[in-house]
Amino acid sequence: MKKTEILAPVGKADMLYAGLAAGADSFYLALDDFGARAYAENFTLENIKETIDYIHLFGKRVFITMNTLIKDYEMPKALSYVEKLYEYGVDGLIIQDLGFFSIIKDQVPAMELHASTQMAVREYYGAKYLADLGFDRIVIARETPIEEIRKIVKLPVETEVFVHGSLCVSFSGECLMSSYFGGRSANRGRCAGPCRQKYRLLYDGKVLGDDYYLNMKDLNTIDNLEELIDIGVDCLKIEGRMKTPEYVFAAVANYKSKIEENTYNKNQMLDSSNRGYTKGFIFGQKRDYITLKDDSKHRSVGKVSSKKGKKYFISNSDLYLGDNLEITTKKGKRLPFTTTRNYKINEKIFLEKYPDAAIDSDVLIVNSNKVTNQKDQALEAYRSLPIKIDFKARLGENPQITLTYKNISASYTHPVTIETAKNISLTTEAIKENLAKFNDEIFIPARINVDIDQGIFLRKKDINECRRMGVALLEEEILKTYHRDKIKIDLPQIESGQNHKAERNIELLTNNISNDLLSDFDNVYIRSFDEKYKGNNLYLNLDAHDEYDVDNLISYIKTNGIKGVILNNYRDLAFIDDFKNNDIKIRIGRYLNIFNSYTANFYRDFAENICVSSEIDLDIINNISQNQAVEALVYSRIELMNMRHCPFSVIKKCGLSGCETCKFNKGVLESHDGEKMQVIRYGDYSKIYPAKPSRFDSDKFSDKVSLLYSVMDDNDILNMNQAKIRDSYTKGVI
Repeated sequence: MKKTEILAPVGKADMLYAGLAAGADSFYLALDDFGARAYAENFTLENIKETIDYIHLFGKRVFITMNTLIKDYEMPKALSYVEKLYEYGVDGLIIQDLGFFSIIKDQVPAMELHASTQMAVREYYGAKYLADLGFDRIVIARETPIEEIRKIVKLPVETEVFVHGSLCVSFSGECLMSSYFGGRSANRGRCAGPCRQKYRLLYDGKVLGDDYYLNMKDLNTIDNLEELIDIGVDCLKIEGRMKTPEYVFAAVANYKSKIEENTYNKNQMLDSSNRGYTKGFIFGQKRDYITLKDDSKHRSVGKVSSKKGKKYFISNSDLYLGDNLEITTKKGKRLPFTTTRNYKINEKIFLEKYPDAAIDSDVLIVNSNKVTNQKDQALEAYRSLPIKIDFKARLGENPQITLTYKNISASYTHPVTIETAKNISLTTEAIKENLAKFNDEIFIPARINVDIDQGIFLRKKDINECRRMGVALLEEEILKTYHRDKIKIDLPQIESGQNHKAERNIELLTNNISNDLLSDFDNVYIRSFDEKYKGNNLYLNLDAHDEYDVDNLISYIKTNGIKGVILNNYRDLAFIDDFKNNDIKIRIGRYLNIFNSYTANFYRDFAENICVSSEIDLDIINNISQNQAVEALVYSRIELMNMRHCPFSVIKKCGLSGCETCKFNKGVLESHDGEKMQVIRYGDYSKIYPAKPSRFDSDKFSDKVSLLYSVMDDNDILNMNQAKIRDSYTKGVI
């Protein structure tokens, strides 16, 4: 039976040590640039080699996240990083950008490449397409149900599944809310976390609630781990590069214990950093997965009682010196309480300094010092790789030391001549004592063999130097198996394209739009066919979240006289040949996040037109237009989020059921600074749109760029060209 890998997060060195101490099999970390957690401490190109080497000395694997979208002018820098990381022996890169992937795959075929969760792979055909493309591992999107994962793991590619940590409420790689309202792109690693904010829910102008309706609980699948292992998932990923060493230690140690011994410490998991836990959409949880303002995020260790005027609580579990607790007063104020000694379960703990503690209120444990203590103890123990030491000293010769770890040996000859002792002779015991002093090194002597002449003299500092140099040479020998030769990655030249005509295209978000308003547009993108639109150049805009059978889809397209399709997910790309063989034109939609000329170039052989990311720079759009047909979104109510979640289900407690007949399938979400957004339910997923359209000055585009207008109703079309309302439009994402 194959071993299931536990992959731990590293945002700083202390987290790495905690993960090693807990027994993680591999680690993922990032440089200052190109990682999806730009606000973690991260690493520099100068210090990351030491970290990679350190991980490899323990026989663990290390992956570097370079999973942001990359701009044209950043590509040389990103590739220079890859050159160094390859040389350092990194085990693989986690990436999102398809242009970046194409260059590396072509020029560095030995580099292992993992498809980031940002690539939104949540079903079989998307995974198959990326596997066929050459990805070595697929990081499956966090919203993917277990039934679909069962299919994906049958593909000849490694699979990685998030099992623990923070959850995005939006579908992976498809959130624009942070970028739209705060100018901080999640696809660039700078998410401002708008889903963690408080919002008002409105319907027919009435406020239905005011709470954290987008705030997902943290994922915790430890009770379902056996199912993931049984179906053949290769790697279990723990989220958390911005969390604490204690969090990493607790998560890794407990998941490892669950795998190896089928047991874990539930309280330890509850006492580590979390927003409350959910088993997630992966295991079908459709209720109680949102953390609201009154939800306790911490475990109760007892309830406040009173006897003869004295407040106390009886602990329902062991407590330890330095545990941080929280006491609630009669007025609802929360006060800190730190334990000054250890307490046993069922022990009465008096609250002399908290006379205002509310009777029957929960005493919460905010932070358990036991986790810290266990982590510190494990840190002492993990630096203990067993080695064999052979030391030889002959009169008139140089002392020699050989260190052996597993089947790797390193020898060192110290450049001093051994002399005859004038007073006290060197003993075997004295040499062993000095050779055993492995203070900060990661090794521990399992056996020391000393072979010396009698009556010789050698200074202690020379013996110590033999040990230090021997350790350094042994580490060097171990790391030789990881380090690689230097490489040079060339930035590919993009061929000039054929002439193409700029178009004026319109995307219909609904079919509530009059056909007589469409005559000024070259092509009409529809979500579903309506007879009234016959006679237009129609393209079916495949939603990234809809399921379909490709044969039925092709029949639907041909029956209704639809000219082509717009592909928005890697699943759709798996059917390119099916579309081409049926003379169906192919266009690439904005959900595939084209962010640079190199990604655009990837599609030029089979796509007649591509729509770039809504977050791309203007000059890159114009640059792409010189080589191939490209369109940009210039007017829209752009989707800020796509998600399985429905905010109104939190109030209704409906378990995401009855959506088709629900009166709340169209509602309003309002932020506390007054920004209103429309929430629309489409079957089993929701989309969030801004209340006002975004508009971009089309005059700034090259005359070769096609313009795309995305509209929800007739008013959008009637208003889009009226200068008098231009100032009221919110700033676009571009």
